Amino acid sequence: MEAGHWKRLRQLTENKLKANPNDPQARLWLSKVKSSFGDHYGALAEAERAVALDQNNPGAHAQLAEASAFLADRSSPIAALSHVRRMKKALEASLTLNHNNLDALLVQMMFSWKAPGIAGGDKKKAVRIADQIVAHLPVWGNLAHARLLQEHGDDAVVEGWLQAAVKADPNFYRARVSLARFYCCTAKVQRLDKAEQASLDAIRLDPSAAAGYEALAYVLAAKQRFPELEATLARAEKAVPDDTAPFYFAAAALLDIGRDFRRAEQYLNHYLSAPTEGRQPTHAQTRLLLASLYTKEGRKADAIRELSIALRLEPALEAAKAELKRIKQS
Repeated sequence: MEAGHWKRLRQLTENKLKANPNDPQARLWLSKVKSSFGDHYGALAEAERAVALDQNNPGAHAQLAEASAFLADRSSPIAALSHVRRMKKALEASLTLNHNNLDALLVQMMFSWKAPGIAGGDKKKAVRIADQIVAHLPVWGNLAHARLLQEHGDDAVVEGWLQAAVKADPNFYRARVSLARFYCCTAKVQRLDKAEQASLDAIRLDPSAAAGYEALAYVLAAKQRFPELEATLARAEKAVPDDTAPFYFAAAALLDIGRDFRRAEQYLNHYLSAPTEGRQPTHAQTRLLLASLYTKEGRKADAIRELSIALRLEPALEAAKAELKRIKQS
């Protein structure tokens, strides 16, 4: 899970469940796998089974809370209330068993940060939970603080939390990758040189995980260092053949800088040629990016085609709906 190998975890979990359908840990893993591939109702069902099989596992209750939170975020207001009630009950059960359970604290933190006050949201509480995590697991606590500020915080403050996470555990892959992604892709002002160094640090730490290559591919594409980019993509595909997301991120960088659309199109089509890894851009999102490329080139019919395919794959993809409507009215 930490390395992003959801397909491999799915196979491992399926093997364990063939041997023992009532393995609570395998059910817990399967819930996480289903969530990573966007099957949130399936994730909820597996989390409920994990809890039923082992009522004393705080991780199972935390996963039930997380699955409920995902559905609450994607449901109508009335349905969301039911999911929120189940989430809160599961959080209470998890934290009663272990008041420092990381997964439960992260779900509680993000709910407190994002939810309206009438539903129990409280940004100050979210910060206090992040502080609690720092005291128990410094690397995760620092990452939690950075996550809270990721969308609306000051770059210098977010960078400080991410650097503190790396310092707390220099060998924790997620901390290295989070810093690389910040520099290249989420900061208000890109710092591609720092992103490149952080990406290389992540790859050295775990050359069998895709995330470091993703950030590095974005940087090299944005800098138009194409021989190095091609070498990096080839290395990534050899090291992580079941996750071709570096091609997607290289294409995204080319669209961001408005250069070499033919290369970007090639990369996106390559990404579409294989099943996606968990928690990576879906094929529908990739079609949406292709449509953006075609729109920039004035290829209206091709853009409409890609958006139509995207909506067949994911009918609820609002960005595709809005873009298709805009193009047809233009």
